[in-house]
Amino acid sequence: MGAICLQQHYFLGIRIPPDIQPLAEKYLDRHRLADRYKVISHPEDLHITLFYLGACDDQMLAELSSRLRSIAGQHPAFSVQIDGFDFFGPSSGPRVTYLSVTKNLFLERLQKDISVAVTAVTGLPSKDRFVPHMTLAKKRKTDERLSLSPDSFDPHPIHVNQFHLFKIRPQHTPKYESAEDFQLG
Repeated sequence: MGAICLQQHYFLGIRIPPDIQPLAEKYLDRHRLADRYKVISHPEDLHITLFYLGACDDQMLAELSSRLRSIAGQHPAFSVQIDGFDFFGPSSGPRVTYLSVTKNLFLERLQKDISVAVTAVTGLPSKDRFVPHMTLAKKRKTDERLSLSPDSFDPHPIHVNQFHLFKIRPQHTPKYESAEDFQLG
């Protein structure tokens, strides 16, 4: 029996530094998320997704890389603020729980330019709705009724001087490996 050849999947994102991990742990513990969700983000996998690409061939990646280097050079380094705990879906059983990011014009402009470049190269639809966040847990494994509520905390700044093309390696821990870095400014 031959091996199944799965195409390599990618996404563009901003890596979150390890000093955010205690904040993540606080909410993982408080809401017992590891008991309730199949996928818990590894500390080294914490990130803000800018665009999910999925499967890409080498030619597409080469063209995209060239455009992304140009985009990175046109954007200054900036800071974002992690400011709370929230979720997508009903509070009784959300699909995804995450740490939220304060609205940020520099981040929004960067994501918009990346979205335009990705759409031009890959033909993937542009993302109209960008909700920057840092996933903590996803994919429910219980039907237990939860009663989560959003929570705000003093904003924690994160300096952003680059973004990455991440390769997704589902069988590894951590599972997101930077395939290319794009320095801002």
